[in-house]
Amino acid sequence: MKRGWYSRRVFPRLVNWSMVQPGFIPLRQSLLSQASGAVMEIGFGTGANLTFYPSHIHSLTAIDPNPGMIPLARSHLVEGVVSVDLALASAEWLPFPSASFDTVVSTMTLCSVPQLSKALQELFRVVKPGGRLLFLEHGQSPDRSVCRWQDGLTAVWKYLGDGCHLNRPMAQVIQEQGWNVATLDKFYLPGVPKPFGYFYQGMAVKN
Repeated sequence: MKRGWYSRRVFPRLVNWSMVQPGFIPLRQSLLSQASGAVMEIGFGTGANLTFYPSHIHSLTAIDPNPGMIPLARSHLVEGVVSVDLALASAEWLPFPSASFDTVVSTMTLCSVPQLSKALQELFRVVKPGGRLLFLEHGQSPDRSVCRWQDGLTAVWKYLGDGCHLNRPMAQVIQEQGWNVATLDKFYLPGVPKPFGYFYQGMAVKN
């Protein structure tokens, strides 16, 4: 996907600001405390998750499809507790052999992947049997009035948010690609307008 000036220059700085908001800290802590073994994170962005990974993980491979994210991410690598192998790559076409990772991680990323089903299939492919997908994603609300707003806003928001969709039914799509969703919490994030703030947090397993 060819990215323009806004995507490469402006959007990474907006992400760098928005993803470190205090409301996300306990969510990242609880999610990433479950990571173990060889870990891969898609949509690494500017590295907002880095300081929350437990020190006992074996390795961390991080990818992002936006070249504008990479310099900002590299500037944060010294802050982490683990070394990071950072690469420019798309979640739909992962440059790794099958069954390479114990844990795969996605936080606020699946909303903007152009081919969501393909990306989830690729995550399924590269994780080992019994491996896990840890996810924290915003998406479709169960409330009809909020959902209507999400449907209406998404047409414009995906341009401002570098492909971000507000109305994807995340848990349903994850299950449809073969994952067993073992734990799932769904909630509105306090302080965020409801069309933007309905979240899915959980763990899915490759049986």
